[in-house]
Amino acid sequence: MTGMKIDNGMLIKTNDTLDPDAGDQIVMLSREEFESSALYKIHTASNHRYSIFEMHPNYIFISVAVPDKNSINTFTSISLYIYNGNIIFVNNREYIANIIDRIIKSRSGEITTGKFLCLFLSQLIDKDMEFIEKLEKTLYNSEEMALSSNIDNFSRMIDPPKKKLMTFYRYYNHLIDIGEDLYTVKDLFENEKEKQHLNIFVSKAERLKNEISYLREYVLQIQEIYQTQIGARQNDIMKMLTIVTTVVLPLSLIAGWYGMNFRYMPELMWRYGYLFVIILSIVIVVISIIVFKKKKYF
Repeated sequence: MTGMKIDNGMLIKTNDTLDPDAGDQIVMLSREEFESSALYKIHTASNHRYSIFEMHPNYIFISVAVPDKNSINTFTSISLYIYNGNIIFVNNREYIANIIDRIIKSRSGEITTGKFLCLFLSQLIDKDMEFIEKLEKTLYNSEEMALSSNIDNFSRMIDPPKKKLMTFYRYYNHLIDIGEDLYTVKDLFENEKEKQHLNIFVSKAERLKNEISYLREYVLQIQEIYQTQIGARQNDIMKMLTIVTTVVLPLSLIAGWYGMNFRYMPELMWRYGYLFVIILSIVIVVISIIVFKKKKYF
């Protein structure tokens, strides 16, 4: 059972065995250590694909499902308990230890349990604005592709960022709910100054959620452009088919007319009848093309 102690406002690494019944400790448990602890007897942590907040008489359970920025269907599940003045993490110890190292390097001043929790949650979204900017650039490229009528690979390009936007919108929404629920926890924050860190976290999550909302609207606009281009392409196809049909229709009439083979049709016995029909067909095609050109049909 390893972790850190909060001693005189300092977060100190320790290799000593930590007692989860003592206060002001950040404890990291493996699955096996958790199953042998007193917490396991009252609550069984499990991996979730969504974030939850549960307030119980003797402890608080928080589960955060952090979506992977590179893979749509991959999540890192963080389960933690606020128990006897301690914060106890279960599983993903290396991932959690990296976040704690970043908190220590940030030199955030005097640390308390409540402030540490706010800083930890803030670290989960620390670099997310850069990620959103990359998504925006991807969407901008998709819009350029749609506007240039290069729409053959549009769906393959737009689907991954669209799914990421949906996933991260739900993620930030859950984080905001967790932050608002933490306001109601008694004795977690020693003063109003500590609650300011919680306010900062909730504000960051709300800004990120608003950015995601804007990009989701942007996706809808890009899809409308795509549908417009599809409609324009279909109209061009139908226009070309109409022109071809209009040109061929008089020729079909001539073929049907002279295909009747009535006995007294003079052209059937005329020496130049075949040449006449050829020239007539060419003249009709040329006239049709000239008319369409003047009308700017193509």
